[in-house]
Amino acid sequence: MKQRIIATTLGIVMAFSSLAPAVAGGRASTRNILLIAAGLGAFVTNYTHKLRLKRQEHRETVKRQAAYRDWFYQKYGYYPTDGQFKKWYYETYGADPR
Repeated sequence: MKQRIIATTLGIVMAFSSLAPAVAGGRASTRNILLIAAGLGAFVTNYTHKLRLKRQEHRETVKRQAAYRDWFYQKYGYYPTDGQFKKWYYETYGADPR
């Protein structure tokens, strides 16, 4: 979240800083446009990479939870209650299941 705020702030600053040199000539304006485009390209690439990792992590969590529920059913003949499941997940992974 902190990096997103910094990247957004940097993008806004670069966008508004390019307004003044735009009247001074064509080269400064073009340079600023290219810098903004490169900065936004890096931001979008980083954002999609992190989004992809988060989605993969969520899929793996869902698979682990389903595997545990199936194992529990095979062993005891019924599915675990939410309390049993939360207890197991916290003991195994040290975090609340979400």
